Amino acid sequence: MPALVQQTAQLLAFPGRGISLRAALTPALKHHRLPEQLIEVFLREASAFQACGIDEALTRVLAARMHAAPLDLASCQRIFLIGPSGAGRSTVAAKLVHDAAQAGHNQMVVIDSPGFNPRNLKARTAFGCIDARQDMETIGVVSALADAEEVSETIATFRLGRIIVTGLDMARRFGALAAAVTQGASLAHVTRSPDADAPLESLSPRELANLLLD
Repeated sequence: MPALVQQTAQLLAFPGRGISLRAALTPALKHHRLPEQLIEVFLREASAFQACGIDEALTRVLAARMHAAPLDLASCQRIFLIGPSGAGRSTVAAKLVHDAAQAGHNQMVVIDSPGFNPRNLKARTAFGCIDARQDMETIGVVSALADAEEVSETIATFRLGRIIVTGLDMARRFGALAAAVTQGASLAHVTRSPDADAPLESLSPRELANLLLD
């Protein structure tokens, strides 16, 4: 094994006395452009796992913050998708219909809303009224390609309880993904392909930690 690769592997396994967990983890989080405030939260929470390697410490932080809530596509009746323009709502709608049919459920209705500007007061009011309806579930769609702070603002503005994150196949930095899934909204699914017949997928804390440390 080349010396540099071996040294990196040892660092991830255990930071050691010569480098703090904060000093080792900060560059990776900054590279993925997480919001500064969220970086500080991650670092503070990771400090409770100083005896762990960087990957294990970050995995534990993510595990405490992520909540998986996949859709039951065999029984969902009506789903309303909302998300910013370009987030991939149409792609998600096609996947939902396809996966529901694969599960033997051909009666599910997926409503794809128009894209919106989350800073628009009228949009916030209109979508807030829709979310209050009891005959459908509102699912937020956000993109891993978006700005992490804007993703956080969208989830907070529309009080999204469950989200689908798109674009993992195209993203090279995963700050938006980390911001989306660690600040209160439950993660239903992620997408790693725009093809309608490519299934909606799950994402574990370990997988996200690996993406952030890659």
